[in-house]
Amino acid sequence: MPSLQLSLFYFLTNSFTLWPEAYSCNESMRLPGPKWPVYGIYLVVSGTFLLSLYLPCYIAILKSKSRKSPTYRLMLILGSLDLTALFINSILAGYYAFNGISFCQLPIFMFTTGAVTVGLWVSGCFASILMAMDRCAEVNPQFPLALLFRGRTFNYVIFLLFIYGMYAFLFTQPVIFSTQYHSYLYDPMIGNNPKIYLNYTTVVNNTLSTVLTTGMYFHLCYYLIFKFGYSTSMWLYKSKRQIIAQGIILTFFHASTSIIYEYVQFFPAPWWLILIAHISWQFSSGCLGIVYLTLNRTIRNSVVKMIFPKKMRLYFGWYIGTDEHVALEQAGNTLKTAGNAVGVGINFDSYFQN
Repeated sequence: MPSLQLSLFYFLTNSFTLWPEAYSCNESMRLPGPKWPVYGIYLVVSGTFLLSLYLPCYIAILKSKSRKSPTYRLMLILGSLDLTALFINSILAGYYAFNGISFCQLPIFMFTTGAVTVGLWVSGCFASILMAMDRCAEVNPQFPLALLFRGRTFNYVIFLLFIYGMYAFLFTQPVIFSTQYHSYLYDPMIGNNPKIYLNYTTVVNNTLSTVLTTGMYFHLCYYLIFKFGYSTSMWLYKSKRQIIAQGIILTFFHASTSIIYEYVQFFPAPWWLILIAHISWQFSSGCLGIVYLTLNRTIRNSVVKMIFPKKMRLYFGWYIGTDEHVALEQAGNTLKTAGNAVGVGINFDSYFQN
């Protein structure tokens, strides 16, 4: 069965009508489904918390002087995708779960937001792969794919990311919120054969993104641990640990979401596994905000300066930038430049330092 008939493109080119063989609802289906108020409240509260952490980081990245660099451009793209996804998988999904909203009550709205969701997900996967490649290129000048992040080539890569996301948005099956499992699935649960809703684009996407991001971060960790060598600099030691921790966190949530959702799409799954998939997706969208605030000193300092006035920072001893340097000098401390004992060139600036 052609997947094009289940896509947003069909809806837009057929008088804004959903394909009746896959998405038609009779009157008995237009009633609310089971309500999960506790789960709905959890999604809204946790989603609001993640958004409140991520949004200031996104603004800090947007205001950064380095925002035109490939690394920061990828961070901005991922931030835009993640913040939108968090609204859908937390705030919107929480509203659905709390009120038991079914597909047949809001078929067109759920269909279109589901198409947006698929576009966001595959674009985020692509951007995550690029981010992993960029990190490898930053720490290893000999990384073979470093050329993708130079000059005009990077603009073509970003254009390809946009085209890929638009393809998934317009020409593949959307995910639909299910009141039976209170998660986003391809099957709207209206009595049709679930096999007609299989989305093979996301199968390929999730498989490749899991393999590539895991492989890239494994390469990154291997290079930092075994190739970069030993350093007497505590700054470099902490930076290596932070990069490795960041890679592990991002890979865990991203790979977990991809693997579980593909299992659910092809095999019968218990309700709790489907909920785990949804919560994993939620944290996959929101974990970067936590990572930035805990592991990225540059962004964390920018957020603190943005939220707290200078008088308050000085009162509590939160010295940032020039304030920190002046305070340290007044205390008789001298800042020493971190050195690399093995003499290998490496750039950590994009991740942790000004």
